Amino acid sequence: MRKFYLLLVLGAFIGCNNRAANKGDEDGETPPLNAILNRAPGDEPKQDGDGTLDDAGKMRQRGNEFFAQGDFDQAIEFYTAAIDAKADAKSYFCRGTAHLSKEELDKALADFDKAVQLDPTATYLRIDRSQLLQRMGKTAQGINDLDEALKHDAKNANILLQRGLLYVSIGMFDRARDDLSKAIEISPTYTAYINRGYCLHQKKLYKDALTDFDQAIKLAPANPLAWSNRGNSYTQLSDFDKAIADLDEAIKLDGRDPQYYNNRGSAYGAKGDHRRAATDFTRAIELDPEYTPAYRNRGLAYHTLGEKELARVDFQLALQLQPTVTDGIPAEYLAK
Repeated sequence: MRKFYLLLVLGAFIGCNNRAANKGDEDGETPPLNAILNRAPGDEPKQDGDGTLDDAGKMRQRGNEFFAQGDFDQAIEFYTAAIDAKADAKSYFCRGTAHLSKEELDKALADFDKAVQLDPTATYLRIDRSQLLQRMGKTAQGINDLDEALKHDAKNANILLQRGLLYVSIGMFDRARDDLSKAIEISPTYTAYINRGYCLHQKKLYKDALTDFDQAIKLAPANPLAWSNRGNSYTQLSDFDKAIADLDEAIKLDGRDPQYYNNRGSAYGAKGDHRRAATDFTRAIELDPEYTPAYRNRGLAYHTLGEKELARVDFQLALQLQPTVTDGIPAEYLAK
């Protein structure tokens, strides 16, 4: 009935020149895509004897400039020229990132494969390839990449974080919690806390989940997701006033997300205030007319209020959107 909204930082690929060869730059959270011209140490194009840029470095630098402008086709041309001049892992990685930006996942994977083949100990290559594999529905292969990366850098918090996120994505919450706990020991981050809290919530360890969401809120008090998730855990603990207060805060921070209204409506419904619950579910539907959980939840609120014709309409709409999902719909509203 309640949509528990988690944070999965997967596919947070960064520009190829922001990847440093040294392992120290990989600690902590994976940053978002940045301007590629913020060049990382060790990735400057080399110079030849007369002080000019070598061909491969010059071509890759030009590709980086076009990538930063969003011209991925031109970037790919220059990265290809760099590879023709000198095939190395960085140029393949950069071209793969440009293909990824065009949603050309197969081409991106082929380039990442080549990059890993040329530099098998570079952990950043395996991290990004693991995220791509997850996007392609090949999560187990992505986890294998991160297993290999940890062989080369066992104390890298980012690798542990990313592997934990992959485990979360396939519902292996015990393994995810172990990885996220190790990541927190090395480098406590918002992402690690909120996802470990999600694992704990899924394991019905709601009080422990609250502790992690507390930490996530301390690290990022302006992020509505942690407030919403903590509110969900309070709902499960029947502490409805605290749940509603947290979800109020999430809505103040982001009043355009239908899930926050749906979650607050669930808290009101669990408290017995079905009229307010229906109002919140209605707002969720206004924000996203295809947000199916809100139709089921509003239908249940109307059913509880004795407004069965309104309930029937909502349940029919929910079934039109998701014909195979009948959870939360009383039997009397289901076709014989």
